[in-house]
Amino acid sequence: MDDVTIRFDHVSKVYASREQGAAVADLSLDVRAHEVLVLVGPSGCGKSTTLRMANRLVEPTSGRILLEGEDVTRVDPVALRRRIGYVIQNVGLFPHRTVAQNVATVPRLLGWDRRRTGARVEELLDLVGLEPQRYARRYPHELSGGERQRVGVARALATDPPVLLMDEPFGAVDPVGRRRLQEQFARIQRELGTTVMLVTHDIDEAVRMADRVAVLSPGAHVEQLAAPLDVVARPATPAVADLVGRGRVARLLSLGAVQREDLDADDTGAPADGAPRLPLGTELGQALDALLGTDGPVLVTDGEAVVGRLAPQTLVRALARLAAAEPDVVTPVTSPPDHDEAVGTLSR
Repeated sequence: MDDVTIRFDHVSKVYASREQGAAVADLSLDVRAHEVLVLVGPSGCGKSTTLRMANRLVEPTSGRILLEGEDVTRVDPVALRRRIGYVIQNVGLFPHRTVAQNVATVPRLLGWDRRRTGARVEELLDLVGLEPQRYARRYPHELSGGERQRVGVARALATDPPVLLMDEPFGAVDPVGRRRLQEQFARIQRELGTTVMLVTHDIDEAVRMADRVAVLSPGAHVEQLAAPLDVVARPATPAVADLVGRGRVARLLSLGAVQREDLDADDTGAPADGAPRLPLGTELGQALDALLGTDGPVLVTDGEAVVGRLAPQTLVRALARLAAAEPDVVTPVTSPPDHDEAVGTLSR
């Protein structure tokens, strides 16, 4: 259990009013320490129910849920929730309280003194990119949707919880703001090392944010549990392939990077004067943008040295390399498609 923060051990949830069977049926799943595990799947597959059982907003019917080795059903639910950060789509800020008062909610419940609370609020507002002097005294109705969401993240992190649960946290934000929030949250998570369990219906958000992705089908049945690249390049079941859909190549562009092996040996040569440059390791999507944005060569550099020239075939090689890579950590329920089938699917 040393590297496991949350463990679902044969967990089920059955609602008396539900005719289609268990919302969650015999789920066993580990969330590793310091990782971002994303649950993704169609509506009604049990992903939000699974998340809410971790902090007992929903009580499991059977099985055990362990938080850092402790059975959550044997502790006071209110005390449990103060140990776990929780962020939802519409934030749920208290409208009659200022930003600072919202962020300070849990510290005050825990009896922190005014000085300690104030310092923590200021620290967290800085962390989420909201200048304390400008935002602390504002009310939620004075903020944009993205700003409210950042306040929600700050509030959830107020007491430095070991676990953060996030249920469609960016779903109510416009696409541009959503991407910025995702990038900002990824930075915060890397800085803090918080263990995160996140629910989304958006496969693009899942592969962009996750260390591992759990693709669920109805009953919270785990179709595949793997690194994002493996889910996109090598779907383990037809249900996963259907969820990934026809955007597989575009998603691989966001997951891969230009490597030296993708360049032709004879691509190297005298640098073209004034040609745009990209460092080795640039995301493939950014490399494609660079190619489309110029009529001339794009140079690839390693430090100060030019190591090659970016060309369309460079991207083709990189995509083939990603598709052929050995899987990282894959937990398929049925046999995965063979390599030729996976590569063929990528080309369609």
